[in-house]
Amino acid sequence: MNLFRRYVFRETFIVCCTATGLFVSILLVANAMRDVMEWVTMKRLRWQEALQMLCILTPSVISYALPLGMMTGVLVVIGRMSSQNEILAMKSIGMGLWKITRPIFLLALSFTLFASYINLCYAPNSVSKYRQFFRDIIREKPMRFIAPKTFNDYFPGYAIYVDSLSKGNFNGMKIWRFDERNLLDSYISAKSGQIVFEESSGTFLLKLNDGNMEKFDLYDSATDLQRVPKIVFFQNITINLPVKEFLGVPIQAKKKFHRMTLGELLAAKKSLNFRKDTISYESIRRQKTLINMQISSNLANAFGILAMTILSIPLGMRVHRRDTPLNVGIALCLCIGYYFVMAMFSLFGDYPRLRPDILAWIPNMILVGLGIPLFCRASQH
Repeated sequence: MNLFRRYVFRETFIVCCTATGLFVSILLVANAMRDVMEWVTMKRLRWQEALQMLCILTPSVISYALPLGMMTGVLVVIGRMSSQNEILAMKSIGMGLWKITRPIFLLALSFTLFASYINLCYAPNSVSKYRQFFRDIIREKPMRFIAPKTFNDYFPGYAIYVDSLSKGNFNGMKIWRFDERNLLDSYISAKSGQIVFEESSGTFLLKLNDGNMEKFDLYDSATDLQRVPKIVFFQNITINLPVKEFLGVPIQAKKKFHRMTLGELLAAKKSLNFRKDTISYESIRRQKTLINMQISSNLANAFGILAMTILSIPLGMRVHRRDTPLNVGIALCLCIGYYFVMAMFSLFGDYPRLRPDILAWIPNMILVGLGIPLFCRASQH
């Protein structure tokens, strides 16, 4: 019997790890296409930096890929064993379904504990480090994000065009500044310039040399007559370009609960007790509810591996086919539905009375509620 158990454990482990690696690669490529590839193709980001960013993001991707990989592995292995009558042969020598699948549950429990550790300690930090990597590149090397011979409109209210970039300076700069009505306010032309990030104020400083500024006030409010632009020549000028985000990445971002580790969440919850004099009781209650919900969501996502395993075993026997694409498709549909339900229940975070920290476990309860009767029925045949 130990030989059978080692066989089941080995086959499930190999397929689960292979499927998890495949889904990790797919999710990383999806993130790369969304965030990184445009930066690389426009030479704002080097390939080494892009690979480093994807490595930083890997733990957060594993937390989503591992449940999907586990369910896929169980469906593939159980479906293949069922189609080849291996489960029937094991039952014929006196092994019940629980004994046959015990190695699978042991593997699922191991992956659950591993995923819990990842979700609570590493995955939130990986997302924060991923965004911080973006911000650090922008702060340290803002020059590379202005492409020559292209109209750059990353800064609200400004359009910037440069002829070339050489020796750390922009050459032939042209800047159009617009007012709150999106009307042209002024036009600036400079022979050269630089962009630097000022950490203290969180602003970009545009330093221009040897140029002129044309100030437009096209109409006189009293006479409604067109005015002539005012031209000012300058040797050196500095323009502040304050922004909340640059290329979709917040420059100065407060850490949100879903990007905090377990230690940070508990520290944030404890700190709320010392703020009773500064914020209302309802606000404190809401913040604590969000913290509890985030901890529950991280744990529920990990224990979803075990819940999916309970449902996958009888489901794999019912499918009774060794078609890997079919099993992968079933796993994808179930996981998409699972994460959709989890996302729906996460919307109740603003309603403390509904106990969203408990609602986060309902998707797992649904899987277990469906899986246990099916498992019991399959063990009787």
